[in-house]
Amino acid sequence: MATIKYFLKGKGESVSIYIRVREGRTIDLTKSTGFKIKSEYWNNKNGKPKQTASNKEKLNLIGNLNEMETFLYSAINEEINTSVFNSAWLAKKIELFHNPSLGTEALTLINVLELYKEELKTKINPKTQRPISRITIKGYNTTISRLKRYFELNPMIELKKVDLSFHSDYSKFASNKMNLSINSIGTDLRKIKTSCLDLRDKGHEINRQVESRKFNAPSEKTLFTTLNELELKAIHKVDLKQNYLQNARDWLLIGCWTGCRVSDLMKLTNDNVMITAKGQKFIRYTQSKTDKQVDIPMHPVVEEITNRLKGFPRAITDVNLNKYIKEVCELAKINELIEGTRQNPKTHRKETGLFPKYQLIRSHTMRRSFATNHYNKLSNKIIMRVTGHSTETMLLNYIGETETDHLDDFMNVWSNDKQEENKAIKKEA
Repeated sequence: MATIKYFLKGKGESVSIYIRVREGRTIDLTKSTGFKIKSEYWNNKNGKPKQTASNKEKLNLIGNLNEMETFLYSAINEEINTSVFNSAWLAKKIELFHNPSLGTEALTLINVLELYKEELKTKINPKTQRPISRITIKGYNTTISRLKRYFELNPMIELKKVDLSFHSDYSKFASNKMNLSINSIGTDLRKIKTSCLDLRDKGHEINRQVESRKFNAPSEKTLFTTLNELELKAIHKVDLKQNYLQNARDWLLIGCWTGCRVSDLMKLTNDNVMITAKGQKFIRYTQSKTDKQVDIPMHPVVEEITNRLKGFPRAITDVNLNKYIKEVCELAKINELIEGTRQNPKTHRKETGLFPKYQLIRSHTMRRSFATNHYNKLSNKIIMRVTGHSTETMLLNYIGETETDHLDDFMNVWSNDKQEENKAIKKEA
């Protein structure tokens, strides 16, 4: 395990603070940190400025040294299997700590994504004029984690070496070794390209192949499963003996009649239940992804559940919810063979085929079912206020409708008009 310590060389009014980085028996590096201090304010025992120093500048120095220590520990942990640790490496890291925007061409790909992720925490989404959501930022952690697995078996590359060969190699690795879907691979590659182009826009040199259309984010049409109203009634009526299945069934029904994401669903309490001036109950909550406030009328089924339980069901993990609602739907005989995508329990790879419908039910089914069951019954604008979609195109993609679906509506209307016209002609004849 690496150890980091600070020390002074000499005494005086302005003495340089040095850092010593050690890892095992092979790594022992020493460099100036670029910080200075009056020697009498230095604690030789713990290798830090004296905590009793009242001068604001000295207190800031304590924070700076702590941040440098954290920065270097993170760099060591990320690059322990891929980098050559020498004086030049340490000097470069110290320079990057003082000037994060300088020398970015020498940063590894993981460093590039880390920098972009940190910047997202202070950025504003131009479409919503709100801070970037925590879920979006968390998505970069997922991509970084996958890249670390890739670089365990492949040489770490720097910004200038992110090219079409990397694009191809990572895509194959993610598919064959990590069993990722095409859409998940596309999400990673999109984040990688965005992070690299962000540095290009700041004036730094990147590999021009990243700008190519071939450095794309592959995608495939998502096959999703929804529960219609008849199936929801069957789920509501099915006799369940086990408490954990009853709990999961209650959450499944609440999710299908509120359109909440699971992350928001499990946070609902009686505090989220409001009453209008007319005495109508509704649920108010703030979406964790978009930070938007949502008001949704309380469906009779949801009201029945909350009245029975005197509140919302017992919160459970997403993993258990996905497992239990499949059992609930199987007992409710939701077993029609339909086309869909599921993860093979033996190979853990996603596969597409015909499966009993209950096997395809998962937590996201609830939210999609809400949108699909209300489509064409309520205006898209009203549905979007609950689902949080910014545009009608996004909503249509979400529920599986296409921009040409309106053609059937027109043809049905015109066909009916023609039939009425023919009836009128016959009467006249």
